[in-house]
Amino acid sequence: MVKRVNIFLFIASFISLHYCNAQTPHADTPTTIFKHAVFLNNVNPLHPFGIFTIDAPLYVGTFTKKRHQFSASYDLGNIWHPQSTVYYPKNLTPTQKQEINKLYFTQRPKYFLDNDIETEEKTFSTDGVLQRLRVSYLLELEKKGSLLVTLNTHWLSGGNFPLMYPASDQFIEEVHDLIGKEDNFGRRLYPFNKAHIEFIDENNNSIRIDKGSAFLGTLDTHYWLPIWQSATKKHHASLQAGGHLGIPLNSYYPKVSGGISATAFYRQGFGTNFTMDFTLQGLTTHHALVNLGDAPKLIDRDLRNSFKLYMGCNFYKSKKNKTFFVGILNNYQDAYLKGYIYSGSQDQYENLGVSILRASDTWEGEDINSVFPLSKLTSASMYFFSIKTYFLIGTRSKKGDFNFTIGEDILSINNAPDIQYGISYSYNL
Repeated sequence: MVKRVNIFLFIASFISLHYCNAQTPHADTPTTIFKHAVFLNNVNPLHPFGIFTIDAPLYVGTFTKKRHQFSASYDLGNIWHPQSTVYYPKNLTPTQKQEINKLYFTQRPKYFLDNDIETEEKTFSTDGVLQRLRVSYLLELEKKGSLLVTLNTHWLSGGNFPLMYPASDQFIEEVHDLIGKEDNFGRRLYPFNKAHIEFIDENNNSIRIDKGSAFLGTLDTHYWLPIWQSATKKHHASLQAGGHLGIPLNSYYPKVSGGISATAFYRQGFGTNFTMDFTLQGLTTHHALVNLGDAPKLIDRDLRNSFKLYMGCNFYKSKKNKTFFVGILNNYQDAYLKGYIYSGSQDQYENLGVSILRASDTWEGEDINSVFPLSKLTSASMYFFSIKTYFLIGTRSKKGDFNFTIGEDILSINNAPDIQYGISYSYNL
């Protein structure tokens, strides 16, 4: 089945790119309000396991002239997932399925044990401040498309450095105190400034990353082709398609990932100094086009979908040929693992049982003296979709771009990550 999906994805990608190349747009009108490409690199969640697969930025090309651009970006986010174990029951009878799904998901492991039901297990937990440094090269070609190559590196820390304080457990809990939600995630039940990422699958294959670890992520290659453009002095609309490939540069998850995307963009002008942007991007990815080695079963969806919806306001300084922009972007990501039943509380699963840390348990060498109130979000971070909201502010000019982002899981809380910050600078040659 996997081979068939891989072949299908390859054929779909080839047909898409071939079609796009055949539909190169005609020359734009001499004057257009879209002169600088939109390139937002820090608008994907720093998920502690999602970092091992392809990660596509939000990009909208002008495709009007050849341009070389180098960029560097840095982002960091707080990850907090107290240990949980998910149980996969085997050989269930119809009666057992009915009885199981009437129980709350944390009561099911005891049911499995009491009824001698064989199970398989996945265990995972994360803690700390996860950081990502990206170095990219962008080549834009007139009417032929744009190529972006990005090297991703990561570092896991406890968050005790001043630069990381806004993403640290201490800062987050101080904010929770101010809004009257004292330690609602249970961080203070565990020492601050410790860090790790751990995942163990049902075959005992594992990923373990400890505090202070720095490691390479993936080498990502993205190529976008224009399909259609319409431009006047008052508006600019376009459609573009993309092909994406992520090559692993570490041994944690040695699988080549890839996918295809489509982006619709519209810019409307209001007078001479103000425009608004509306962008929708859809991306479908496969996590394992090529297997380069053994890896834990971190993802069981062959195809995962993600969407970005962006709305931005642009303010122009014509004398300096500079644009100041602010915007908001919502990023939707499919779940990594199957088994959830849609619920706003993120605690409904089909047949699956979950055990969370209880008083008298030991986790990472520390004795637990109380139940973590929202530790159910550990499993939710893998089994439920995520929605992250990003607020952006920045500038664009002939010399390059600069932007700053703040992301938060406002609409669908899963702490993967909790709060996230990013800064990016691009220089045009």
